[in-house]
Amino acid sequence: MNQPNRRQFLLNAGKALGGLALVNATSRWAFATKNPVSDLIHRSSWAMGTSIRVSMPQDIFTSNLADSSFKSLQRVDSLLSAHNEQSALMRLNASAGVWSNGRELVDVSRAAHLIGEQTSGALDVTVLPAMRRFGFIPGKVSAVDRIDYTKLEVRGDAARISESGFGADFGGIAKGYGVDEAIAALRTGGVQTALVDAGGDLFALGRPDADRLWKIGIRHPELENQLVATLELENEAVATSGIYEQKHVVNGIEISHLIDPKTGTPVNHVVSATIIAGNTMMADGLATATSILQPKAAQALIESMHGVEGFWIYSDGTHYITHGLRTRLHLV
Repeated sequence: MNQPNRRQFLLNAGKALGGLALVNATSRWAFATKNPVSDLIHRSSWAMGTSIRVSMPQDIFTSNLADSSFKSLQRVDSLLSAHNEQSALMRLNASAGVWSNGRELVDVSRAAHLIGEQTSGALDVTVLPAMRRFGFIPGKVSAVDRIDYTKLEVRGDAARISESGFGADFGGIAKGYGVDEAIAALRTGGVQTALVDAGGDLFALGRPDADRLWKIGIRHPELENQLVATLELENEAVATSGIYEQKHVVNGIEISHLIDPKTGTPVNHVVSATIIAGNTMMADGLATATSILQPKAAQALIESMHGVEGFWIYSDGTHYITHGLRTRLHLV
């Protein structure tokens, strides 16, 4: 599907909102419905550099359940942050060749390697040296940015960086994992209906009413409190990535945090990439990867994957919706 002008497409989408209500918009997403569900209770906290929110029906909500979901996300944050030199991830980076244990570290390392394989290296978590070079993550800048996702190895219940000079940053995948951990905590507590949103990476558990799915608004990438599309979900995850999320000015040029691992430089051809999948970590990793892949390759990849759909807005004024999503996603 093509549009002649990206800005005109986005402006038209914003104008078409009509009576669609935005409820407590987060940094990248908003709940959107013409008839907001009134019996939901929302609790907010902070983790992984973003606001997080859990929503549950009033008749099952307890503070203990909400706290269990927040603690799961915060635990993932404390273990896997590249901004904390004492985290398990940064200890792994500092100990090349040494096998490290820890369920969360190994889970994400294994998924990162799998998605790296699926995307021909477009998701490469060893971009830490480049992220430091461009100022997105603090730390010593190396003379040469060594990037190769295969240097992050997993064996049984352990992971390691196999060679010195490489370093992993889980920023493109760990937040999705944190949401999945929060949902697992709620399920352990007997919850069958909830929505966990970590700054735009979210999972919709069950449905808020017997005759109603969760209705999610995909945020306008240029206007924070407006939407470009809506989508209904049940027991699915959604994640979005785009060049508007984090930007720095380097040598007078504004750059995004999305690094092409083949060149070690930022990319800007995808304004917004939205992926729907069965779990949030997969959606998060694929949203990052398909923001780096060239459009045709990204589209073909997601079209080939069972249970995965995508929606992209490109900087050249075009957009694309995968075939399986075209009856579910509604431009507004």
